[in-house]
Amino acid sequence: MVPCLFCKIIEKKADAYIIYENDSVCCFLDKFPINKGHVLIVPKKHYQEFSEVDVESLNEIILIAQKVAISLETLLNTDGITIMQNNGIFKDVEHYHMHIIPRFKDDGFSWNEPKITVNQDDFIQLKASLQINLSKK
Repeated sequence: MVPCLFCKIIEKKADAYIIYENDSVCCFLDKFPINKGHVLIVPKKHYQEFSEVDVESLNEIILIAQKVAISLETLLNTDGITIMQNNGIFKDVEHYHMHIIPRFKDDGFSWNEPKITVNQDDFIQLKASLQINLSKK
């Protein structure tokens, strides 16, 4: 098994520009940023997927994300902030993490939305299925 880079950062066995940490999370500057000030927030417990992260860590991640976003907006005079995370085959490190990305007009970062259509029956069926599934939780 390949050692987890983020666990190494948390354990101070790998270099990182850590900007904040507490008992639950560690926040550091992304070494390959989309824009200057791109921050990663990771739970200190190792989880691969969003669906696995404990409630305490999730709460702390989102609260710290808000503080980081506000700080970045103030310090860098951003035009906005993008907050995102990827799961499954779409993440580049096998440790759950949230991106806080300062945004600037014409920065070149974009969200490409595919041109798909969903018919009304599919919406109705999916709505019903999700409502049933969510009521079980």
